[in-house]
Amino acid sequence: ISMDTSMSSSIVGSVGRDGSRSGGGGGGVGGAVGINGSNNAATIAMPSFPETKVIQLGQFRMGIIGGHQVVPWGDLSALAMVRRRLNVDVLVCGSMRKEGVVEHEGGYYIFPGSITGAYSSSTADVSPSFILLAVQGTKVVCYVYKLKDGEVDVSKTEFTKH
Repeated sequence: ISMDTSMSSSIVGSVGRDGSRSGGGGGGVGGAVGINGSNNAATIAMPSFPETKVIQLGQFRMGIIGGHQVVPWGDLSALAMVRRRLNVDVLVCGSMRKEGVVEHEGGYYIFPGSITGAYSSSTADVSPSFILLAVQGTKVVCYVYKLKDGEVDVSKTEFTKH
């Protein structure tokens, strides 16, 4: 998963072991899914993407949002309302510029951070990061990759669908 809403849109995609692609058709190209980011400028000729997208990955329903439409940004209670409205197990949310995986109110929230480490007005500590998901039945393993002091730091979080 990589999102960089400082660019125009967020893209999420997956490739299975057999080379098959998933990402839930529509709004994407070649298995990738696009959603509107916070800086989609009307002056740039860009394809039209939805504000939210729900995809099925294995046994998990995943919602994808840019995050700019949730106020206050990154507020877990506000994000929990979006997760329930979309009826998803996992909500992937941009606009935070901080990477991580959080469990809250029975749902999981994935914040991929910024793949480019682009400037943010909300935090001075932005490092390039992305998250790789391995979905296996009722289990998700999240590998968070972050560039830290010139080295790649990898952390792992696992969760299971109840």
